[in-house]
Amino acid sequence: MSNQAPTPDPLQSLRLLVPAPPSGGTHVDWQDLAAEYPHGFPDDYCVFMRDYGEGEFDNHLMVFPPVPDVYPQDPDSTVRGVTAEARYQAEEDEYDQPDLLVGWAMTADSDLLCWRTTSSDPNDWTTVIWRRQWLEWQAFDFGMTEFLRRFAARDLPELWTFDLPYEGCRFIHSRDTKRLHLEGINPWRPEPAAGS
Repeated sequence: MSNQAPTPDPLQSLRLLVPAPPSGGTHVDWQDLAAEYPHGFPDDYCVFMRDYGEGEFDNHLMVFPPVPDVYPQDPDSTVRGVTAEARYQAEEDEYDQPDLLVGWAMTADSDLLCWRTTSSDPNDWTTVIWRRQWLEWQAFDFGMTEFLRRFAARDLPELWTFDLPYEGCRFIHSRDTKRLHLEGINPWRPEPAAGS
């Protein structure tokens, strides 16, 4: 586990490091999801979906929505899909209580990022990662937004290092990535693409 104290308001700190998409995030009707996700979600995830939505940080870390949106024919690119993969992997590795894992992101290296749902209050959930290249689980004592803030601040050097063609950190919503690809534009070029 990390021994650094979490930031008091990691979502605000994340916004200062990485602007949210100008066109907003992903609309989610949370009441409609109560039957599919009876455990609920952390408040910061709900706000993140509203402000940022499904999308990718630095062409590396993809945050998934609870239900398909940009790619409606790909139900695996959701919290449910990542959760199923994480629980399967945890069972294969005899990881403690795989049913407590709820996936929320995946990396380009196929690392799986999950909440460990040891509390009935989703706001108390912490982060666990399956490091595929190292075949190990790694636990952190903070939630999703603090993890993303540290990712954006390059404050997780033990996990990933980057050689990016630009400074700082970027987030691009999946709808913008899809649009730019259709226009033949690489969204991860040195200069940000307009509207991304």
